[in-house]
Amino acid sequence: MALPLTQSPTRVVLIACGSFNPVTNMHLRMFELARDSLNKTGRYQVVSGIMSPVSDFYSKKGLEKASHRCEMVQLALESMDWVRLDTWESEQDKWTETLHVLEHHSSKLRTVDSNANISLKNVSKDEVDGTRMTLQNLCFTQPTLQIKLLCGADLLESFAKPGLWKDEDLEKILSKYGLVCITRENSDPRKFIYENDMLNKYQENIFIVPEWIRNDISSTKIRRALRRGESVKFLLQEPVIDYIHQHQLYNVNTFKSNKNLNEIVKFMYSHTFKNVVEVKGMSLQSSTFSSTESSSHSPKRQREFDETDYIQNSPKRRTCMGDIGGLMRKVKSARMAFTPETCV
Repeated sequence: MALPLTQSPTRVVLIACGSFNPVTNMHLRMFELARDSLNKTGRYQVVSGIMSPVSDFYSKKGLEKASHRCEMVQLALESMDWVRLDTWESEQDKWTETLHVLEHHSSKLRTVDSNANISLKNVSKDEVDGTRMTLQNLCFTQPTLQIKLLCGADLLESFAKPGLWKDEDLEKILSKYGLVCITRENSDPRKFIYENDMLNKYQENIFIVPEWIRNDISSTKIRRALRRGESVKFLLQEPVIDYIHQHQLYNVNTFKSNKNLNEIVKFMYSHTFKNVVEVKGMSLQSSTFSSTESSSHSPKRQREFDETDYIQNSPKRRTCMGDIGGLMRKVKSARMAFTPETCV
């Protein structure tokens, strides 16, 4: 009696190509949406994801260096354990067509896939369901790895534009690899598939994944916000935001918020002054001084020694108050210069 065979789901590696200038939370969200959608079919099991930034030879205005873009992708992926950065495309000395990127990774994965197979020869097993059987050249293998191109609706729409893609490249991408397309609001990818002969021919290999939560984040809008000194918090991963400010990318303002200015003022106070005095209801630091003077020996004037008297009454100490006043005016001017409207 033959044992029933069950077909294992095809293992899928998702690859997203793009400038990632910079990488946004939406780029990461695309991987999660695609994995959920494919896994629910029961035919596929997404096992890995790859982000492949373009090289510096991709002619696009405002494109940051590949080294910066790759580093930002690496930082963004710290919160994802199944998607990784691949720098092969970014290291090329020319712009690399999408098909060649897919073929490169397909070749690498075939090597990994073949090494994962375990061959067992001349394995005998007695009395299986009352029958003696000998297993010759038995090979336990993992299901085949398959690459799919992960993209947004804009890339799918570009396939339908005459002359933008080589017909032979497009046909290989659609037939050999396939697409996983994340839709966006006001976009109808099925319309483009219907209207284009090539897309229509391979529509069974195109997976449309709707994004039910409205999310219109784009790298273009992020760069514009950074140029204007607007906050991009919750649109990018925090390490990516910090990296952008640290390296002053996209003409970003150096000061992210008044928090930076407050830290600077706090640092100035703590290192310039030590003893606390109250001036107009504000806690400031008075300069440290040493004195051998003592309070009056007159019984009528004998009282507890108070260091603040020296600050208020000693002519030698009065210049300190002037310095504090000047410092406060400078701080006030600095605060006015860095209002929330001008800081990111």
